[in-house]
Amino acid sequence: MKRSEIIFSLIQIPLDFLMIVLAGIAAYILRTSPLVSAWRPVLFHFSFFEYLGFVLVVGACSLIFFALAGLYRLMVTRSLIYELFLVVLAVTSGVVAFALWVFLTAQPFESRLIIFFWWVIAIVFVSLARSILKKIQQYAARRYGIGVHNVLLIGHPNPGRSQEFFTQLTKNPGLGYNVVGEVMRIRIPEIKVIVQKKYVDDIFLTDLHWSEEHIFELVRFAHRMQVNFSFIPSLFTSFRTDLRPLPSGLAILEVKHTPLEGWGRIIKRALDIIGALGGLIILGVAYPFVALAIKTESQGPVIIGLSRVREGGKTFMLYKFRSMVNNAHHLKFTALRRKNERKASPLFKMQNDPRITRVGRVLRRFRIDEIPNFINVVRGDMSLVGPRPHEPEEVARYKNDHLQVLSIKPGVTGLAQISGASDLPFNREVELDTYYIEHWSLLFDFYILIRTIAFIVTNRSAV
Repeated sequence: MKRSEIIFSLIQIPLDFLMIVLAGIAAYILRTSPLVSAWRPVLFHFSFFEYLGFVLVVGACSLIFFALAGLYRLMVTRSLIYELFLVVLAVTSGVVAFALWVFLTAQPFESRLIIFFWWVIAIVFVSLARSILKKIQQYAARRYGIGVHNVLLIGHPNPGRSQEFFTQLTKNPGLGYNVVGEVMRIRIPEIKVIVQKKYVDDIFLTDLHWSEEHIFELVRFAHRMQVNFSFIPSLFTSFRTDLRPLPSGLAILEVKHTPLEGWGRIIKRALDIIGALGGLIILGVAYPFVALAIKTESQGPVIIGLSRVREGGKTFMLYKFRSMVNNAHHLKFTALRRKNERKASPLFKMQNDPRITRVGRVLRRFRIDEIPNFINVVRGDMSLVGPRPHEPEEVARYKNDHLQVLSIKPGVTGLAQISGASDLPFNREVELDTYYIEHWSLLFDFYILIRTIAFIVTNRSAV
């Protein structure tokens, strides 16, 4: 770890403590203000200084939850959305623990409204402070090179992944990486010269098309030179595995299908129903306006059913607000077939698709066309989070290693969607969906849902 990373990591600890304390003080001031006290009279009897003692203790104890949430593993590349997710998790855990402690020990703390204000303000204060600190760190990396890791890329430029990785790192200096060299082959003497001459901090292996002997040699070299070694995972390395020792002294890695089983599946289904019904009720107010806009521009139904493939290869009707002309499906396989920009992919992709109506472009921009997907979730055809379902004609072109995405229910949103699925190569989309399947958890679902909201606001491409 760079010295600057250690400094920024250390700064976060007192900064978090200060923000929690300031949030507690702000909550007290807000609760006792004339505006709130006129609505809810102040009935508690502890003084401000007695309350401040609680605040200091809770602030110190909250740091434990911040550490458990991984918020002190400072990474320049951690997204702000993920940071916010962890902050909400840590602050909520701290507040719940404090409320439980007050209840069990019968402490003289009589204001539930202060706890609520404290919780909300703490999330805002801590998130804002951490965002500013992250921006300062990224600016220091981008402007002055402080904390930047010199990276050596090793791999063939032809597969495209290496070039894509190189482009992402060079276009985003704020990520904290500076590519100082590229090597096409694992040749230790050549790599050693670059590592020593360019002061390399990290080696990234961009493809795994090497023998085990070559890769192990490279890993051992990186450890000897005290250089960080990382590799870009392939579809196979994204599998979830469990190590199983055998009595003979040998061991095997069992590839797990998915942790989405048993109670996890039951809880996920219950949350799907609650979330989908809530979405239909809240977003249902948009239906009359959307229906009027669609009918005004073109003839045809407001909501359409599209044939899609779900888990196990079963087909179902996916409900959406119509965003295309009536014969859109027929045109894709006739007049527009040659204009497919993803000829090497099972999917059809075309910029400025003439089948999309003007109203449809607006609906797609804000993902309004997908609101009826919640009907599919309630019916059990889909989940809120999962791989995006594709058409039967597209699934028929899947290769064997693509079929893994059909092992769980498709989703309204998913890991590939929040990563920019419309611009991703299909194999990369499959890798992301496979990673989700193999590493599913409820927290992972919540994270994807939060990222989806941010993605809709900031991204203009259709999912």
